[in-house]
Amino acid sequence: MPPSSAAKSQTTTGTLQIGDQWNAINIIAHSQTHPLKAICELTENAIDAGATHVHILRRRHKGDVYLEVVDNGRGVASDEDGNPDFLRIATHLCDSMKRHLDAQHRQGVHGEFGIGLLSFWSLGNELRMIAGGPTGVLHELELTRGGRTYTIRPVRGQLPTGGTRVIVGPLLEATKKLVTGEKVARYLSAELRDRIRNTGVKIEVVDRVSRSEQVVTPREFDGERLEIPRRCKTPLGDVHVELYMRCESSQPDAAIALCKDGTRVLRDICELLPFQHAPWNDGRLEGLLDFDPLLLAPGTRSGIIADEAFDAFVAAATLLEPEILAALEQREQAETDRASRQILKQVHKAFVSALSDLPSADYIFFDIPAASPALGSRPGSHGESLPGDPADSIRVAGEATSAAQPLLPLDPGPLHSVRIAPRHRRRSPGGMCRLTATARDALGMAITDGVQYAWRVVEGEGRLEDADQLEGAGQFGSAGGASCRVAADAIGVVIVEVVAREAGGVQTAGARAAAAAWGAVSGDASASEQIQAQEISDRVTVKFLDDEAADGTGPGSRGLPSYRLEPEHGQPWRSRYDAQANEIIINSAHRDFLASKSSVGKHRRYIGKLYAKEVVLSNFPHESPAQALERLIEVTLRTEDAL
Repeated sequence: MPPSSAAKSQTTTGTLQIGDQWNAINIIAHSQTHPLKAICELTENAIDAGATHVHILRRRHKGDVYLEVVDNGRGVASDEDGNPDFLRIATHLCDSMKRHLDAQHRQGVHGEFGIGLLSFWSLGNELRMIAGGPTGVLHELELTRGGRTYTIRPVRGQLPTGGTRVIVGPLLEATKKLVTGEKVARYLSAELRDRIRNTGVKIEVVDRVSRSEQVVTPREFDGERLEIPRRCKTPLGDVHVELYMRCESSQPDAAIALCKDGTRVLRDICELLPFQHAPWNDGRLEGLLDFDPLLLAPGTRSGIIADEAFDAFVAAATLLEPEILAALEQREQAETDRASRQILKQVHKAFVSALSDLPSADYIFFDIPAASPALGSRPGSHGESLPGDPADSIRVAGEATSAAQPLLPLDPGPLHSVRIAPRHRRRSPGGMCRLTATARDALGMAITDGVQYAWRVVEGEGRLEDADQLEGAGQFGSAGGASCRVAADAIGVVIVEVVAREAGGVQTAGARAAAAAWGAVSGDASASEQIQAQEISDRVTVKFLDDEAADGTGPGSRGLPSYRLEPEHGQPWRSRYDAQANEIIINSAHRDFLASKSSVGKHRRYIGKLYAKEVVLSNFPHESPAQALERLIEVTLRTEDAL
């Protein structure tokens, strides 16, 4: 008979109950699906029992694989008869003994739900737990996967460790290959990282199936630790912070983990909704945040209950975000600077090699240093020396000797070298450049008389305009011809050569004495004449450029340019050349720049292409687009192999 309307309107209160206890146990047992997490639960039970040594054994028996966890802890609490109280464990699921410990004994204990043993359902078909009591008699608790019953019985033997022995097996087919000694050790090193450190427990994993043994060591992060506060205060306690900038050796799945009192709860904190933004989802970071007051979801032990402790944790993490972002920006800038210096060095090397193969008369805006030759050269071997080469050292030594004014001044010896100064000169078309040649002996002493000089234009549309040299151009003139002036009417490169000769008729007394001594020592009567007749030459390049380049403010006025990054979001330009600073400005916000950073090689080649573009635009500003592209191919072809 349907209830009356009056009965429906009555208020009813009561207590929630489990409708089907066995169904509830099934739900709890199947909530833990990770077999390695189940092994971690058994290991943590041993640590909670005060174990200092935990031995995990994987073995084969009659074709099946079994897993054992043996510890030397306090074992299972005793009942009234002094035996392990397995009955309470089997009949008080969700009511852990550890919840009833006093504050002193609760210190450092993690278990609280009373369902850890049920996680063996994800491992194997049976669980056998063996422990002793004060009487010394061993008892065993046996549970079956999917079974409603339990069995408690006395067993023979003894436990050398005096703690607890848990045997799970045979292992399920799905977990046999997953639960190997190596994987167990690696998982526990991350999952129990700080618990191992804090308790000093030694965990050994012995895999007799694969014949391997290893000690579980707390995982160490490979990156560089961020300079941020290591603790954040909250009303409920401190949040322990340990964050690192990832490096190449970091594990592929490295992330920021969430821990509770040294035990990892979440592998990636971004699984929590409040942390799905920067910097927490930045792939460059790894490490952990540890907050003891957090409450875990009982079923999986990998979820966080959203309560007051969780709110305090989120608030502390939010206050930490600006400092993490600032540290990241600082590290990123330092990494960018280091990478830029390395890339710049490689790009310069590639362009020095490439432009040395190209016509110097075409690519005149950037000074490319040549290989350093020997000081002075005989006719037919030419080249420019770099700053700091032996010629510079000898010149400085000579000047120092002259400045020191020794008590017994010596006459210079035979002619050994000649050098033109300045080495790199720039002038506007129609301008004039004065060059001076200095002859020196083998010790670097300047030879002020007895040397004849002959100047000539080796390459380029230039002319010598020194009146004293016009008549003797290409021939030996008077002893006073140590300088000349060169001019050109058009943009281009002019190579000027000087040949110095110390003839016998004008040779200094010191040179004649040195020549005679060398002839006497060598026994060669003609040696003296050979020394007297030697000729030394040197060459320099004079560039005639437009006004900006000539006065040192144009492209290449200080050699190959450097580069710097300047983000301009939404702008189409990739790079531009700053003549005043002699540097290439690269738009670091351009989509092509960002795409190139997927690999170091790709990024280096992108920078090289921008350099090639700027070199072509600087050297051929008035060329047609087609000709400029031809030049671009010419440059990139010679640099791509080096980049």
